Amino acid sequence: MNGIGGDFSALRLEKITKVYPGTIALDEVCFEAAQGEVHGLIGKNGAGKSTLVGIVAGLITPTSGSVSVGNRTYRALNRAQAKEAGIAIVTQEPEVILDLSVADNLFLGNPIASGGIIDRRAMNGRAEEILSRCGLDIAPDYRAGDLSLSERQLLLVLKACVLEPSRVVILDEASAPLTPEDARLLRNMVDELRGAGKAIVYISHHIDELLGVCDRLTVLRDGKAVATDKAANFTHDTLSELVVGEPAWKTFLGKNILTPIPIPNQNSNQNQNQNQNQNQNQKPAAGEHEEILRVSGFTKWGSFEGIRFSLARGEIVGLAGLRGSGRTELMKAIAGIDPPDEGVMIFKDRPCSFSAPDQALAAGIGYLPEERETEGLIKGFSIRDNLTLNCLREISARGVVDDGACRALSERIFRAVECKAFSTEQDIDELSGGNKQKVLIGRIMALKPDLYLLDEPTKGMDIGAKKSILSLILEEIRGNAGVLLSSPGLDDLIEICDRILVLYKGKIIAETRRGDFDEKRLFMEIQGVA
Repeated sequence: MNGIGGDFSALRLEKITKVYPGTIALDEVCFEAAQGEVHGLIGKNGAGKSTLVGIVAGLITPTSGSVSVGNRTYRALNRAQAKEAGIAIVTQEPEVILDLSVADNLFLGNPIASGGIIDRRAMNGRAEEILSRCGLDIAPDYRAGDLSLSERQLLLVLKACVLEPSRVVILDEASAPLTPEDARLLRNMVDELRGAGKAIVYISHHIDELLGVCDRLTVLRDGKAVATDKAANFTHDTLSELVVGEPAWKTFLGKNILTPIPIPNQNSNQNQNQNQNQNQNQKPAAGEHEEILRVSGFTKWGSFEGIRFSLARGEIVGLAGLRGSGRTELMKAIAGIDPPDEGVMIFKDRPCSFSAPDQALAAGIGYLPEERETEGLIKGFSIRDNLTLNCLREISARGVVDDGACRALSERIFRAVECKAFSTEQDIDELSGGNKQKVLIGRIMALKPDLYLLDEPTKGMDIGAKKSILSLILEEIRGNAGVLLSSPGLDDLIEICDRILVLYKGKIIAETRRGDFDEKRLFMEIQGVA
């Protein structure tokens, strides 16, 4: 196996740069995956991983640079060229056709046919053989919609890795929705792919996983490839420092390494001043010492266990943790969407037990779902309809919505969240992702809840939209309410939270207060390293 520039490269990226208005997403990134190699890719959210994958997949056109697959070089790939070149991608969101069978999903686009007619017996037999060989106890005629999220993911891995003629397989957080047992099956599949001479690009936030699976690792930070070396030459500590950008990191001696970008020196006095400035920017809200929520012994078997924490009015508490740590499940339990199996919740000095989200909402708990498109927005309706959905009772008389009251409320919230649209009559589907999120937050604000549960409110946002959402939380929402916030990255939590709770495998393993925030330590903690 050679390094960059070797004779056995299946995929090679040379000086890939992608510039968007106001930001450089990728800056002359070089990356290679050789035949029979698992090359890991790690970086914080916003480091450029998704942009890089999009370029390889033919979904994004690079500003400059080249992509080589085998012995063919492209200025830019389109989707058809990427597929023809043998590039297969499995993402963390399983995209199967739920109403089709397992076999139909496996052979979608390339069914086994005889005389122009699909041979279902042959297709089911071949599917059963593949499923059995990979250790998946699933019947080929089983409906895909009845599979677990983990099983759907493995189904896609099988399709991309076994059935399709792929030479390069990109597993983009593909292990995120898997159970521990299915994660072991994925590991076996990766080993089989490696043995078959395919190149695997393995993207994950889990350091243990990368160190255990990969032959080499590349670290992306701020759009740059800051280090590449054999996985054996990295440790938890050095990888964390590279991902976060700690100046204490020293250059590796491996011959294939890329020289790290120098990081400006920051002495302790500068850090102390920065913390003081952060504290000054976050003045305590009125009534912040009034406890609004306390949970004790909260347990949902298989999701989280023994959760205990409190939250004050005017306080923003962050939940940090990798996907699968239990963040979303905990919020849904508090919101009454998926109640806990055990535990006690005290809300506004009263014991509460919600078995449905409307009960929690009526009590003063507003929940923002992680998946706004599927769980939050009412597509095909106007901004006004989406903003006022939770307040229909308050703006109605004798079961009829008061149009004037509805209009006044929607206009007030529309201005408060600074939604960028022509008017509240505009269709919600016409808005950008950031503005859709503002509408959902505004819907919660309209009821003036005492507690906001915000599950990844900045997910998928560009820098401008993210800043706008965080400012809204800090300046408008926290005023007379408590906020429990999760985020796809540590940056958001560090910027606006008063405390951060770290969840790992369903348990709170650490708690840090503002002034003691340390990104490297937090990054290690979400990996389960104290």
